[in-house]
Amino acid sequence: MHLICGEALFDLFGEDSSDTSIAFDGRIGGSPFNVAMGLARLEEDVAFFGGISNDQFGQKLVQKLTSEGVSDHCIVRTDHLTTLSIVQKDTAGSPAYTFYGENAADRMVSENDLPNLSAAPAFIHIGSYTALVEPIASALKTLITQEKEHTLISFDPNIRPTVEPDMDLWRHNTKALVPHCDVIKVSDEDLQLICPEEPIEEVAKRWLHNGASLVIVTKGSEGASAFTSRFQVHCPGVNVKVEDTVGAGDTFQAALLAGLHWLKISNQTALKALDESVLIRLLRLAIKAAAITCSRRGADLPRRVDLANEWSALK
Repeated sequence: MHLICGEALFDLFGEDSSDTSIAFDGRIGGSPFNVAMGLARLEEDVAFFGGISNDQFGQKLVQKLTSEGVSDHCIVRTDHLTTLSIVQKDTAGSPAYTFYGENAADRMVSENDLPNLSAAPAFIHIGSYTALVEPIASALKTLITQEKEHTLISFDPNIRPTVEPDMDLWRHNTKALVPHCDVIKVSDEDLQLICPEEPIEEVAKRWLHNGASLVIVTKGSEGASAFTSRFQVHCPGVNVKVEDTVGAGDTFQAALLAGLHWLKISNQTALKALDESVLIRLLRLAIKAAAITCSRRGADLPRRVDLANEWSALK
């Protein structure tokens, strides 16, 4: 089982409908929520740990998780409201977010809410703003500290300046989390925010030196690069007609974790033993999955059947 931890929210896609009104198309979202749903669509056993409201939005979120096959036994239900994210796209389809989430359900999770795990998950994944904002950030740090000996830890910084504009906070938080994480996936855009003007290769080498076993940097249409202590590889992107890029990074993350599990990567020794050819095939799988999501509106992640050729080539 994968345990995916963090936020669940609604993305509201805004479009001017007149001089005095904006029409919104509400879509379920949140980076960890998307990763959990993506893993379920790739036929992985997955549970979601996070705070979800009892309001109407929260009811939709839980309904969607369970209908997709994500276990809800670790969800913390609360009367705090659901975070709302206003999304506006630029001409390339890249989203800009404005968050309304102070004291919202996905933030108001404490160490007292940590799940009792009967078995060690294959991966525990954390990331985005719930790895930074309190009280949930401290709860997640406690969780991964407790479970690190028994499971692999995955982390995606997924910087959100509209949640917290102070890049020093993001930078210090990421630095503190890296030693506790085995797999780190980060976008080149996020690296520009927290490590400006520093070469990607140098950041990856530092994170590997500080404890990570695998660092992957996604580069949008240019593909992705992966770094280990022994080598680095790069795979180009896939040409696709972009509707928007919402959920693309989360799709990549879900495919990455599913692929590692499919390859029976269950500990640090196996992770460090990945060879170049296998890692390239894994990147191809994740890149293709993300490209499919980019061709759809919102975080509409692919299913395993959509990636049949990449799955068959993985092993």
